[in-house]
Order: sequence, then structure tokens, then C-alpha cells
Amino acid sequence: MKVATRTEVGLVRERNEDDLLVDEDRRFFLVADGLGGHRAGDVASRTAARAAHSAVVTSSDHEPGRALGDALHAAHDAVLEAAATDPGRSGMGTTAVLAQLSADDRQLWVAHVGDSRAYLLRAGRLHRLTADHRIGGGRLTQALGTPGDVSPETAQFDLAAGDRILLCTDGLTDMVDDGAITAQLASDEGLERSCDGLVDDAMAHGGIDNVTLVLIEIDG
Repeated sequence: MKVATRTEVGLVRERNEDDLLVDEDRRFFLVADGLGGHRAGDVASRTAARAAHSAVVTSSDHEPGRALGDALHAAHDAVLEAAATDPGRSGMGTTAVLAQLSADDRQLWVAHVGDSRAYLLRAGRLHRLTADHRIGGGRLTQALGTPGDVSPETAQFDLAAGDRILLCTDGLTDMVDDGAITAQLASDEGLERSCDGLVDDAMAHGGIDNVTLVLIEIDG
């Protein structure tokens, strides 16, 4: 398994409200996107990432899909609690997508809330693994830390040698179409160059949001 990451503020936003987390020992990966236009989006994404990771570390559930769903519930509670302790954080929220690999890297579990996405590139074809929690492609229907409960979606996938898994925020997917994502992920110039190419594409199309990526390649 190889991993590359990148996070950029973009060309318009004043600060980066995204976060990411990589735990290669546990084969756990996360991307979170603090809600733009809300207070303390950066605090929300950081709080969610740390809470989700802590939940995975301490989980006694041997079914990773359920454990990832539980981790997102824990992250939701943590963001709500952090907001309740500081009036300056009232209303903060974040999306998140989590992934975990089996010990042999042949199984993948994904869980998400919001519109941060997971993709799989296999043999030059791009497969989207998550469906945005949006109404008509617009308003989010759920996010961590916002009022009410959340209902994380979880899924399991088989993996093969050479597969590439992308976790990303909508700062990429709102700027770059699937064809361009496929072209960058299919590059044989290495993971770091693929990450750089994706971010460069997002900047070339306006870079109006923060862009955060975690890219994983499955060894043979």
C-alpha cells in the first residue's frame, strides 16, 4: 500500500477549513470538509477527524463497516459538544468520508456523511463509491455537527492489485469532472504527481474552495 495526501486553501478562501487523517498502521483514512460560510469550519473538521479516529482506535467492533458508522456518530457528537462550549462555534459543521482497508488490502470499507467523496480507479475506469447527501445537487441534507441526527452510509468493496482509492472534498469535485479525475489517477508518474495534478486542475478551473485529497494505491 502506498499513500499520498495534499490539502490546499485554494484561490478564494482565506483559510483552509478541510482536514485529513492517515493512520497507516490501522489502514484508516479520513477527509473532512468544514462547512463554508459557517462559523469555525476548521474547528469542526479537525474535531470530527480526531473524534472519528479515536473511536476507530478504541472500537471493539470487529465489523469495520459498522465501526466506521459508529465513528461518524462519535464525530457528530464531538462537533456538537465543541460547539456548545463556545458561542463563537455555534452552528459549525463538517462533512466527512472515512475508509479502512483489511490487513491484506483486499477489502475496503467506506463510510460518509455529506458530500465528501470516495472513488475507486481500476484498470483505467473510475467508479464513484459514495452518493452525496444533497438535495438536487444543492443543499446538504446532513452534516456532522448540524442539528438533528446523522445517518452515515457504509459500504464494502473488493480490491485488487493496482487499484487506486481517492478520498476528496468537493473543492475538487465541484471544479474537476470525472474524465479529468480519471486521467490524473491513471497517470503512471506516481501518487504524488497525481495529487498535484488534481489540485492543479482544481486551481485552473477557479479554485474557489479548499481542496483536500487522500490517494491510496494497492500493491500487487
